Amino acid sequence: MSEKDILSDLLSSEKSLTINMGYALNEASSKVIYQFYLDMFLEINKTCKEIFNLMYKNGYYQLSNVEKTKLKQCI
Repeated sequence: MSEKDILSDLLSSEKSLTINMGYALNEASSKVIYQFYLDMFLEINKTCKEIFNLMYKNGYYQLSNVEKTKLKQCI
């Protein structure tokens, strides 16, 4: 596997974890469990962003400019 494939797989896994941790947060049965899940959720999001930034830095992600009018339509 190439570095790009490995990072892409990692990013995909981290995104899935983020989604599932959102469900866990919503269903936490106590404040202690909620805080535990929240800490994990924040760490997973941080890792996800770091992987994305690495992929962008290495040219695996290209971002395109969007016109302000198109951006306003999305909002």
